[in-house]
Amino acid sequence: MHVGCFVKEKFEFEGIECFLTDEGFKTTNSNIPQGIKLKVRANETEKAIRTILQIHKEYDLDKIEQNNSVKDIKKILIPIDFSEYSINACKFAVGIAEKINAEINFLYVYNDPSETGHERHTTSWEKHAKYVSEEAFSKAQNSLLTFSNNLKKHIPFENLLKVKIHYTLLKGRPDKVIVNISEKYKPDVIIMGPKGQDEKKGVFIGSVTTKVIDNTHFPVLTIPKAAIYQDIKKINIMYATNFNEADNSSLDKLLKIMSPFDKEIHCIHIDICNDPYKQSKVDKLNQLLKKEYSKHKIECKVFKSSNILKGFDEFIEENNIDIISFSKPKRSLLYKLFHPSNFEKLVSTEKIPMLIFPV
Repeated sequence: MHVGCFVKEKFEFEGIECFLTDEGFKTTNSNIPQGIKLKVRANETEKAIRTILQIHKEYDLDKIEQNNSVKDIKKILIPIDFSEYSINACKFAVGIAEKINAEINFLYVYNDPSETGHERHTTSWEKHAKYVSEEAFSKAQNSLLTFSNNLKKHIPFENLLKVKIHYTLLKGRPDKVIVNISEKYKPDVIIMGPKGQDEKKGVFIGSVTTKVIDNTHFPVLTIPKAAIYQDIKKINIMYATNFNEADNSSLDKLLKIMSPFDKEIHCIHIDICNDPYKQSKVDKLNQLLKKEYSKHKIECKVFKSSNILKGFDEFIEENNIDIISFSKPKRSLLYKLFHPSNFEKLVSTEKIPMLIFPV
């Protein structure tokens, strides 16, 4: 994918519009395409061929694939489905990418009806399947091009020019494709709307986002529709902890992602039992934070409440929290509390982004 993005940038420099796609390639059992190709407009084919020949003449593409300077660029993967939630997530992605100097890969996953039917081997069925597949791809391609144009209506064009943007069009089941392509692309963060355009009303976190959170190895930032991206001078982050060993690793990743921002991190443990032992653990954690993260504004606190979810809402309101963050070891009490079945009880998730770290 590194070479594909490199060539795509060269095409765009020459004024050739294109995007990455797996159309025409079979996928493996893990939904990772066996190949990726660049799709260009028919009337720009000749210009694209001349450009690719010039690239082969001037560059060793194998060395580009191995080039660490290319691999070290910060990357944001943002699955899109053209819903209002998706558009809002794009606003945050562009704003964050501009701050952290990252490229953005807008990923649209479409369903190919020819791959969901029963296997048949007749010539007529193969022709029908090919027609259905081409029609699905053409529809998805047009939708992606429309989205690219509409994005300029929602995000100032000068902001879009400040970040490198790639468009990728893949077919398959969205959650599986997102998880598996992230293994190949290795984003610093996946940014998603909490639910798509086909999700039920009243559900805060949709099934696709939930499955991605549960199965990816990369941080996921969910952006509610009511959240508004602003060029904030200071960000207040609430990091929820249950004194898990993974907190240190997650804090490192959190600081890396948010490095350009002026931030204050409130490391919070909600105590509903009035347990004095919890305060001693917080005191020890603060000693560690002071030693390991002395350059940053991080402080751990015990926040007493009669109910954990109520406690989070109260702390968020009292401290003007901009982002909720936590680690997600699947068997931990904290993760179960933040699981989608409980999100509707946490009022803050309607308006505040959540940054979730895999463990």
